[in-house]
Amino acid sequence: MQVAEGIYKVEGVRISNAYLVVADEGLLLVDSGMGRHAGRIMRLIESLGRRREELRCVVLTHWHIDHLGSAAEVKRLTGAQVAIHELDAPILAGGELPKKGRRAMGLVFRLFRFRPIEPDLRLHDGDTIGGLRVFHVPGHTDGSIALLRDDGVAFTGDALLGDRHGQVKPPDLRLSIDPERATASAEKLRALPLSLVLPGHGAPARLPGGAG
Repeated sequence: MQVAEGIYKVEGVRISNAYLVVADEGLLLVDSGMGRHAGRIMRLIESLGRRREELRCVVLTHWHIDHLGSAAEVKRLTGAQVAIHELDAPILAGGELPKKGRRAMGLVFRLFRFRPIEPDLRLHDGDTIGGLRVFHVPGHTDGSIALLRDDGVAFTGDALLGDRHGQVKPPDLRLSIDPERATASAEKLRALPLSLVLPGHGAPARLPGGAG
């Protein structure tokens, strides 16, 4: 489903959202959903008349399993690079989980057979990838990021959410490593001249007063 010019939401991804971006230098995937969704991603690419090898990069907004679960398989199928913020990169690579929620997250990782990935790219605030600017929004995880396009479209991961009616929701502080920082990051995002929020969970949403 096309949600903005050059941006498609991958249909059928459970729990969280994954988006395919058509950029000048190739295709880019923002998050990959839970495991076993690589086939859906490949079918979307092919439905656009593109080859799977045109997928240049999988950008993960943070390390939670519902966002990175299919990344290893997508990388295997396409040869795409995997990118994540430098602060979340060690966990993606199989390192120790944060103390908060470690037991529960460890169980989830084992249940869904998490396959560690050594990231190809470690992102920093202000980097540009696939025409998108990296905006560090810590709190949900230490390395949570949003990705901003010049026209005001923002992929917000779990730093801002959406409801089924297209309204912006705050982050779930119960699932945040640092609730205070998560709240501050959400406020920073809301202060930007955004035209469209493409969240990690929920429907695309518009911010009142945003551009466009």
